Amino acid sequence: MRGHMPSDTTMPAYAGACLCGGVQWAASERPTLQFNCYCIDCRKSTGAAFVPIMFFRAESVKIIGALSRFSSPGGSGHPMHRDFCSRCGAQVAAEVALMPGLISIQAGTLADIEAFTPRASIFVSHAPDWAAPRDDLPRFERLPPGRSLPAQD
Repeated sequence: MRGHMPSDTTMPAYAGACLCGGVQWAASERPTLQFNCYCIDCRKSTGAAFVPIMFFRAESVKIIGALSRFSSPGGSGHPMHRDFCSRCGAQVAAEVALMPGLISIQAGTLADIEAFTPRASIFVSHAPDWAAPRDDLPRFERLPPGRSLPAQD
């Protein structure tokens, strides 16, 4: 997961950093999943009503900078290992036991926020009335059946 940033001068379409810039990441591939998560654990780990999340193949993501890790059961009940910038505290990434071989990246850390294209909303049973899920996205009360989400383009 950790390594060096690409040395060429063009920034990958999927790249970003934490609030202070001390942790940077870049993906060499497009995300395999993109969705908005309303689970209680995501809300509590960020302080937001929902979290826009992207999942990438772990080997396609390089992260540099000092991270602190916090592990706990996720909304699915499976272990989650969340990685935060050691300086500013922004959550950057997570490894989810339920999804081996993938790494999640917080979409809010993207250098180009418009690169994020959610395909669904999950755990909508936990969504607050004041932050209702988008009507144009498929909604799942918890995890989708078979843990499959609408395909990426």
